[in-house]
Amino acid sequence: MSTVSSTASDINSTISFGEVETDLSVIEDDIDATTTETYVGEWKNDKRSGFGLSHRSDGLKFEGEWLNNKRHGYGCTTFPDGTKEEGKYKQNVLVSGKRKNLIPLRTSKIRDKVDRAVEAAERAAAIAKQKAEISASRTSHAKSKSEVAETAAHKAQDEAQLARITAKEFSPTTQHPGNGQYVKNSLFFHQSVNY
Repeated sequence: MSTVSSTASDINSTISFGEVETDLSVIEDDIDATTTETYVGEWKNDKRSGFGLSHRSDGLKFEGEWLNNKRHGYGCTTFPDGTKEEGKYKQNVLVSGKRKNLIPLRTSKIRDKVDRAVEAAERAAAIAKQKAEISASRTSHAKSKSEVAETAAHKAQDEAQLARITAKEFSPTTQHPGNGQYVKNSLFFHQSVNY
């Protein structure tokens, strides 16, 4: 078992096994100095060759065939987010196989852009949810006010009807609003004034 530490600017890291120093290509190009890698598997000439399991501290795992410290042959890579790519590798590149739930983002610049876009989308979704809640609250408030206004209007109509009935009892010849003749007279008066 060996532990390897690599920096993003150092694509080909070296690892020391006693007096011998060998070249070790990393699985991905953008790992930092705090990332460590553990490999358990077959070795040939101090290089990973044959079947082996590599596990990095950032969560990246590879289980499969190696040749001269590179993924070569059938294998499965599991990414930190749980997505997998499985198939045949040649010189660390998947040449045939399946990528499950994976959009290949080769450079950190593109990955950063995607992350920023996802964050912006999450912020927009949160704002939209907040606006929807405000809208629902305003709608509920307006509905309750309209119900109160409708109740007041019905009450006013009932009281007006009662007032007409009472007025008719005291003076049957008096014209009241609601009586068809009064409405006709007031419309005629307004039309003659406007012309």
